[in-house]
Amino acid sequence: MSSPRSPFKEEAQEALARGDLKKALDGYQKHCLQEPEDIRSAVRVGELLEKLGRRREAIKAYQGAAEAYAEDGFLLQAISLNKMILRLDPSARGISDRIAQLYQEKNPEEKAARKYPSIPLLCDLKDEELRALLQRARVKIVPRDGFLCREGEAGDSLFVILRGETEIWKKTPRGREVRIRNLKEGDFLGEFGFFTDRKRHATVRALIESEVMELSKEELEEMIRVHPRMKEVLEKFFRKRVLDTFFVLSPLFAPLTPEEREEVFKRFRLKTIPAGKTIFRQGDPPDSLYLVKSGEVELYAEGKAGQKVRVALVRSGSFFGEVGILFKRVRMAHAVATRPTELLELIQEDLDGLFRQFPALGAALKEISMERIARMGELLSKNAVERSKEAMV
Repeated sequence: MSSPRSPFKEEAQEALARGDLKKALDGYQKHCLQEPEDIRSAVRVGELLEKLGRRREAIKAYQGAAEAYAEDGFLLQAISLNKMILRLDPSARGISDRIAQLYQEKNPEEKAARKYPSIPLLCDLKDEELRALLQRARVKIVPRDGFLCREGEAGDSLFVILRGETEIWKKTPRGREVRIRNLKEGDFLGEFGFFTDRKRHATVRALIESEVMELSKEELEEMIRVHPRMKEVLEKFFRKRVLDTFFVLSPLFAPLTPEEREEVFKRFRLKTIPAGKTIFRQGDPPDSLYLVKSGEVELYAEGKAGQKVRVALVRSGSFFGEVGILFKRVRMAHAVATRPTELLELIQEDLDGLFRQFPALGAALKEISMERIARMGELLSKNAVERSKEAMV
């Protein structure tokens, strides 16, 4: 049988809805005396004390709730509350060390049945690196349906989700918004703006009230200067996130589920191509399909008279080289990197395996390839007509 609802909590919620903070605080405090295991209400007491300007009492309330969360195994919630204490009193003794301790804390004998949410980015850091990062971080609360950031806005900070759940949306080249993924406790975001152009590359909305830890680019760069290995940790996650986004926006891989995209991603191999290097030549036997991670590749064919006919410029997120593999034909064009380029290569054997595993992938690739073959035929025919006109003049 479910326990009856606390009349004090109901009164507190009603008072809070009316904007009567003192009445709400009184109700929550009485409720917490009756039900001390309701940690969320204890946090609400701290929030109300803070809003009423009673900072010392708010800090004490947050500390009690933080330790209760830690005892129950909810480490991220405990970390979040300790960060709120630091926001109220940056000189609070021992709080930064307590936060670092919470990340490192693992006691399998006492808490084996509890699930410890982890933050891969932070778990890979050494103790001194972790302390340096946590001392500079800030915590913010995003209400349900609130936006953490919007695509196109300026921004270069990293966010770590301490509590709650958000979803990421991104616009396709045609302006349609697609959901990339949901992010939960322990996930981080914002790495695109940090590593590239100081802009938000996706829209992030909170599905429920969420707490996030924010780290600015300037602060991270200072920490990287002192602890260079932190950059390697960040870049590793950045590479994976970039590729997942490419797959979502690609007309070829978009129909796959996140789990299927992860399986496909494992088959690709990264290649770095200098500017001006030929990737393959017209007439070569086919052996791989390529996805452009960064940079640019020019595809061009040679007409019967030896003239150069540009077929396409392939940029980040697009693929090429599939026609020969699909239709067992030699390469129909030359492929040359116009600037330093990173390619993801998928060899014939792995592609065949993916076709067997995901039949829809093969069907989508053939449809796209037929359109490309038709387009190439049009370009070559048009060029032949133009050459004939020139000869008649």
